[in-house]
Amino acid sequence: MERITILLSMLKVICMKDTPNILLIIVDTLRKDVLAKYNGTAVTPCIDNFSKDAVIFKNPVSPSPWTVPSHMSIFTGLYAGKHNVHEDFYYGDKNTLDKMYKYRGKTIVDDLKGRGYNTVGFSANPWLSPNIGFIKNFNSFTFYSPEYLSADEIAMVNDYRKKYGKNRKKTAINLMLKGNIKELKKYYNIYKKIMNKDHPYRKGADLIVNSIMDSSYREPFFMFINFMEVHDPVSKWELNKDSRVLTYMDILKKKTIPEKIIDEIRMGYKKSLNAVDLEFGKLMNFLKNTNKYENTLIILTSDHGQALKEPYRFPYYGHGNFLYNEIIEVPLIIKFPENRKIEQKEGYQSLTGIPDIIKNAVEKNFEDTLTNDVSFSESFGPVHDIDALIKNRVLPEELDYKELIREMFYPKKAVYKKNYKLVINGIDGNVDEFTFKNNRIDIKNHKEIFDDLVNELYNFRGNERFQLP
Repeated sequence: MERITILLSMLKVICMKDTPNILLIIVDTLRKDVLAKYNGTAVTPCIDNFSKDAVIFKNPVSPSPWTVPSHMSIFTGLYAGKHNVHEDFYYGDKNTLDKMYKYRGKTIVDDLKGRGYNTVGFSANPWLSPNIGFIKNFNSFTFYSPEYLSADEIAMVNDYRKKYGKNRKKTAINLMLKGNIKELKKYYNIYKKIMNKDHPYRKGADLIVNSIMDSSYREPFFMFINFMEVHDPVSKWELNKDSRVLTYMDILKKKTIPEKIIDEIRMGYKKSLNAVDLEFGKLMNFLKNTNKYENTLIILTSDHGQALKEPYRFPYYGHGNFLYNEIIEVPLIIKFPENRKIEQKEGYQSLTGIPDIIKNAVEKNFEDTLTNDVSFSESFGPVHDIDALIKNRVLPEELDYKELIREMFYPKKAVYKKNYKLVINGIDGNVDEFTFKNNRIDIKNHKEIFDDLVNELYNFRGNERFQLP
């Protein structure tokens, strides 16, 4: 019996010899239009060089405007309305992690483990840390703090903030006023450590890449990486601020972010991208030097983008509450095994198609199964639990946040088709956006396509309560 088991194991290894490795890299918060390969101005020589071996998909769309529902869609192949791991109207992200942990549907990780893959994950995103949701199905998963802190140091910083102040500056001042020099010195040493790492432009990508290069993994492997470098904060000015306060106070025009600072943030965004590009290049060179590059399916994309106060009706810095192009149009660059080039169809690519493209590559089926005539994105309300932020005194209680939700952060759905885009307010059915090639157009002059897009949204909506025109 033991001999048969050994023979079966040997046979399985032989059969999987030519099976490709899979590397899925999410550059968190990376919008499409900054990359040179999408006519952007960011300097990313390593990504540009990688792109020569890859297929650059023209019109990728993220199914959701923030991390958790988008990642769940990437791993399940389902839109958020189907997997149900998303924010709720009025309650924001309050129950999202609980939903992710309780999710029992199949993911691409389950599929690949069943095929004999070694499943490995790395993340610098606190939303994607060990023992949360689908991540528990990896053979191994390593989390690196984007602030280069240990678990104990993170707990200490959070404890200090609760006791002494909402941000670093207030905490330090209050520690000083209380004469607690010993604790102040501990706090100072933690933040000295962060700043020595060139924070906020570096957020753990070097730790992830160095860890991979210092280890060996049973093949074939499926490796997932989330890099956090271009996620806010991306400027020194932001380090003493709570990003949630910045977002809400700015959009309510209670404390507007100065234009000079926004320019600094835009520059910091690109500088952060330079940092992750360097680490990406190191990783690609490592794969080449260890003879793994050719036979690896490498998917480079993002879970969502970032609005940098573009001139919309609600100029916005951040992501998660709107379906602006800058937030849901992301890059998608795929290197197939043996650097195979495939013919790209005309249309749109939803990130929900990633599980299928992976399974097809494993089965040696190399064709464009990502591109379709139509693609969707959806938001179910505010990203944050605003009531909790008020209760914890993160936000001032005198402001009417429910009005904010009704006026700006209501549920939304977007559809792309034939260079047209339609975004609908799910509360009253009003039109947020109706564009052709990114230019606003009048419904009465394009009634046929407008009705067609509404019909697409009707089918996409399913049984969900969502008002359409």
